[in-house]
Amino acid sequence: MGFLLGAYGKLMAGKRVRQLQARMMSVQSQLRRATRDIENMERSLNQEEKRIKYANQSWMSNMMFGMSASMQNSIWDALVAGGMGQDRVAQLKQIQQSGGNMYAALEGNEATMFTNIQQQLTTQLQYQQQAMQSALMQQNSMVENNFEAYKELQLQPLKDLEEDLHLEKDSLETQIQLAQQDYEACKEMEKAGAKNLVPQYTGQG
Repeated sequence: MGFLLGAYGKLMAGKRVRQLQARMMSVQSQLRRATRDIENMERSLNQEEKRIKYANQSWMSNMMFGMSASMQNSIWDALVAGGMGQDRVAQLKQIQQSGGNMYAALEGNEATMFTNIQQQLTTQLQYQQQAMQSALMQQNSMVENNFEAYKELQLQPLKDLEEDLHLEKDSLETQIQLAQQDYEACKEMEKAGAKNLVPQYTGQG
C-alpha cells in the first residue's frame, strides 16, 4: 500500500512541480518585460523633459544675445537724443564697425556722455537678463513638477504590475519548494514500500 501511495504521490507532486516551474518561467518573463517597460518609459520621459528644458535655455540664450546686440543700437539712439549730431554718431559707428578704436575718437564731453549712456543701458540689460534667468528657473521648476506628476501617472500601473509579479514570484518560489519536498517525501515512501514488497528469505529449508 505504501508503495502505491508513494508512487502516486510522487507522480502528482512531480506534475505539480512542473506546473509551478512553468508558471514561474511565465511570471519571470512578464516581470522582466514590466521592468524593461518601466526603464524605457522613464528614459523616454527624462529625455523629453531635458529636451523641453534645453529648448527653454536656447530660447533664453537667443533672447539675451539679441538684447545685447540691440543695446549698441540703443546707445547710438541715446547719443542722438542726448544732443550728439547724427553725422557724428554715424562717424563713430563707422569707426567701430571697421574695427577701429571708437573710444579713442571720442572728443570733449562725448566720452562722458557715451560712458554714462552705456552704463545706464548696461544696468537695464542686466536687470532684464536677471529677470529672464528667474523666469527660466520658474519655468524649469514647473516643467519638473509637471513631468513628475505625469511620470507618476504613466508609470504607476506598470509599477503596480511589477510589484504584483514580484509577490507572485515569491509565492511560487515557496510553493515550488513545498512541492519538491512533497515529491522527495513520496519518493522515499515509494522506496520504502518497494522494500516491503520483496520476499523475506530466512535461508531455512
